[in-house]
Amino acid sequence: MKNTFRLIGVIAVAALIGFTMIACGGGGYKKSGLSTDGFFGALPGLYADKNLAFDSAMKKYDTAKEKAEKKMNFKAVQKAEDQFKKEYEKIDSDFDPKIAAEREKLSGKDVPFITSANFAEFKVNSLKVGDDGELVLSASDARSNLIGVTSFKFRALAKDGSVIIEHVNYGSDKVYIQATMTNDPEKWVDFEKIEFLNAM
Repeated sequence: MKNTFRLIGVIAVAALIGFTMIACGGGGYKKSGLSTDGFFGALPGLYADKNLAFDSAMKKYDTAKEKAEKKMNFKAVQKAEDQFKKEYEKIDSDFDPKIAAEREKLSGKDVPFITSANFAEFKVNSLKVGDDGELVLSASDARSNLIGVTSFKFRALAKDGSVIIEHVNYGSDKVYIQATMTNDPEKWVDFEKIEFLNAM
């Protein structure tokens, strides 16, 4: 009978651990819970989950390092740094393939856009998601410069009309958004369109 109760206890603990792993997204990572129904699909959520994983690893590192430094234990400091580097690399290896796969799904997708009333720098023919996740602009009738596209301002708008980002683009056929999506992924869940504004 004791063995039976022990077995039941082991099964219960195992089930609890399994549930915790699922709730954290596997690998012990917490999930942001961001919607995957927006224009960029699962990409904002993957960035958010990766950021949470990095934040957790950094907190553990800071705590271990602080304790080691208080005790003047430099070997423990080095151990904390090595552990953080190991976790950092694991997070990259866990998330980067998923991010790349999601970018591949989005590649070539038409991006909704509008131009402001006074925008006359060039004619926007199309805007698509590129292989690297940036937006690729196809334009004609551009004012002359070395690259073929003059500098312009754009902003990304959410479904409620709020501005996600506003940025100036200098002589490139790409509309750069990945840096801001990486840092503030939650803002991109409700992305609706790009608006081209007057040049600087």
